[in-house]
Amino acid sequence: MAQNNLSNKSENYEDMLIYIAELYYLKGLSQQQIADITHQSRTNISRLLKICVEKGIVEFRIKKPTGKRVYTASQLEQMFNLKKAIVVPNGGTSEQLRRRVAVEAGEYLGSILKDDILIGINWGSTVYEIVKNFTVDRKYDIDVIQLLGGVNSKLRDADGQHILQAFSSNFNGTGYILNAPFIVQNKEIKQLLMQEPPIKEHFSKMKKTDIAILGIGNHTPQSSIYNSGYLTDEEMEMLKNDDAVTDICGYGIDIEGNPVETVTTGRIIGIELDILKTIPVRIGCLSGVEKSQAVLGALRGGYINVLVIDEETANAVMIAEVDNKHSK
Repeated sequence: MAQNNLSNKSENYEDMLIYIAELYYLKGLSQQQIADITHQSRTNISRLLKICVEKGIVEFRIKKPTGKRVYTASQLEQMFNLKKAIVVPNGGTSEQLRRRVAVEAGEYLGSILKDDILIGINWGSTVYEIVKNFTVDRKYDIDVIQLLGGVNSKLRDADGQHILQAFSSNFNGTGYILNAPFIVQNKEIKQLLMQEPPIKEHFSKMKKTDIAILGIGNHTPQSSIYNSGYLTDEEMEMLKNDDAVTDICGYGIDIEGNPVETVTTGRIIGIELDILKTIPVRIGCLSGVEKSQAVLGALRGGYINVLVIDEETANAVMIAEVDNKHSK
């Protein structure tokens, strides 16, 4: 009887491993989501997923990137003077594609980490996806700093403090929270806030950022700036009619990469664009061909120098850039 109980326990354990593997690799759930479902810690889920590989429950077959995607990435690097471009294959739902792009961005980030650096991070759905799926083999001595003020939102992807705290938990270092709103009512309030010693100190530290993780949002009613909770209906309507195709750290950018005067100009509490451009590594990732103009604006303006993008959008961006040069 004791032997049967032992056998049952072994079968139950293996069933649990299979269940967790299916949730992670087939359903696309994050380790934290699986931890919540199974009432375990994220660390334990990570350990069990490794056991799945060791036991052969999960097997990997590495398919090297096709020459076409490597060539596309190389062309993007040359066209826009990028440090690195990574092109991922299309397929699956938009959510699955966004997660795939975010995972690739996280893997690139992991490959360039070293001790005693400062990583700047903002908020938004893509940045949240990177943080949610990011893991490291060891805890580096790295500080993380918030590049944008926070928003009054119950959505985790718009909660800058939540994202910073979740990301900085991967490292042995300090997480620097910007205790200020994302957008204030007018320029005068911003000027007053910027004179506060803690905020002045925070902005001074921003200038020492080594790596920035940025979202590239298309300037639509679905973007983070519209959902920030700080704009009136009238102001949101005005934003719809400006020339911005994207917003970088809240600032409207047109198709040529130039800043656009909007109702939020002078009201954003966040890193200035000229300071952003001094950061050595500026990682932006994006998926969805409907955002091709957004990434063109970000690339032409030089706001990012590392791009992770899906193949369809990458091709649309390159075609638009070639056509643009031929028309001049």
